[in-house]
Formats: sequence, structure tokens, C-alpha cells
Amino acid sequence: MLIRLLEQQDLPIILPLVQLLNPTVSPAQLAQRLQEMMGQGYECAAAFMADNCVGVAGIWLGTRFWCGRYLDVDNVVVDPAYRDHGIGQQLMNWVENYARQQRCEIMVLDAYVTNQAARRFYERNAYQIVGHHFVKKL
Repeated sequence: MLIRLLEQQDLPIILPLVQLLNPTVSPAQLAQRLQEMMGQGYECAAAFMADNCVGVAGIWLGTRFWCGRYLDVDNVVVDPAYRDHGIGQQLMNWVENYARQQRCEIMVLDAYVTNQAARRFYERNAYQIVGHHFVKKL
């Protein structure tokens, strides 16, 4: 397996996997949002097996008053056919190493409250729940 940061022109290959986490968003809308995100500093690490993209983890770098430099992990997903093979763990290890290289002090992420498997995975990886993520629809 190979894990690497995707070049901007390669980012559209992540859309089928991202669709799995966002089934209520149309593929066209996901593609349009990806174009906007690319202009805002979005990056993505991808795991490949035999030239097939089997896992992705979006990356946002930033700095905030409360934590300093951080890496925000966004839409981590592994192809269902490849789950339970350690790909998610390897992908998160890669992202953590990348965060260290980028001089980040912490990593942050959001997980849907209904996704108990994700919660267990992140807790096993020493992520702590330190607050609530509030959302207001406009």
C-alpha cells in the first residue's frame, strides 16, 4: 500500500469515497464544493492499492488562538471492500507524521455523533472529546 498527498489535479478521484460519508449530497455538488475547497487550502492524503484509491483523509492546516498551529482531519473514509485491513490506521499514522512535519501542535477532527465505529477508532488513537461542535443552518 502507498499513501501520499494528492496533487490538486488528482483530487477528484476522492469523490466516490467522500460520497460514502455524504450520501445526501449530490455528486455534482460534492465536485463543486471540492473546487471551492481547493482554493481554500484543502489537501488530501490518499491510500492506494494496485493504483486504486482505497482510503482518503482530508487535511486543513491552520492556526487558532486556543491551540496554535493545527491540522484538521476531514472526511476520513476507507472503501468498504478494504475495511478491517488496517488502512484507516495507516492513513491516520501518515497524517499524524505529516502534521508533525508541518509543525502542528495538535490534530483535530469531527465525527458524526451517529458514527460509533469512528468514535471508538479515534478514542483508540488517543483523541479526546473536549467540546461540542455547534451548527446552525442558514
